[in-house]
Order: sequence, then structure tokens, then C-alpha cells
Amino acid sequence: MDWLFIVKPEGASADGGSSAKDRMLALAETAPRREWCLSRWRRMAPGDRLWIYFASPVREIAAVADIEDEPYEVTGSPRQPWKFTATLDPAATRRLHRDPVPLHVLSNRNPQGVTRVKEKDLGLLLDHAGL
Repeated sequence: MDWLFIVKPEGASADGGSSAKDRMLALAETAPRREWCLSRWRRMAPGDRLWIYFASPVREIAAVADIEDEPYEVTGSPRQPWKFTATLDPAATRRLHRDPVPLHVLSNRNPQGVTRVKEKDLGLLLDHAGL
């Protein structure tokens, strides 16, 4: 299954760093295995893909990761009580960084939270990522 995961480039990531697409590319190349946070549980499974959508102002998908485990509940984080591990794909993220998928070409032009990628959009994402 493929998931659309929204980050705000001007905001901080779970590790306190920037969520900008340039930093995500740097992480893909230097420290690709990451913990990701969720506000609610999702039916994610190992082998699923995580497409990272950079919200305002860029509004584009420019990174991809492979999910390693199912979300698990954590204490002490009431706004994001679920975490999972996913590894950024360096080669695919490099390609998406150079040739991102703008939100306006997808059928879901107003994604809310973490959502499944629509089947009719998957081919375009895979093509841009070289997968």
C-alpha cells in the first residue's frame, strides 16, 4: 500500500530539524532510517511506501520511504501518540527532489492527514521516483 505523508517545510520534524525538502534529501543520503509520527493509527505494514508531500508553500511530493514496521503506540506525546519506522530511499528521493510531483496534478488536491495514495496517481509517482 502507498501512503501520502504531509510535512510542513517551515515546521520542525520529530527530531527537531527542519522538514524542508533539501534537508529530507540530505537525510536520505546520510541517515535514511527515521521514526515518523502519526496523530492516529493507520493500517500501515512493512513493505508499504510513504510518499512525502511538502505542504505550503511548495505543495509537491519530493521524497519517498519504505515502511519497516506497523505503527506502535507511544506515551508522552498526546498529539502524535503513534510512531513507525521508515527508511528514505536515497535514489528515488534524489529523483523526486529534481523532478517533484506537484499536488495540482494528483486527483487528491487537498490531502488531509495521512491518507492512501489513489491508484490512478501511483503510476505518476513511481515514474517520477524511477521505481
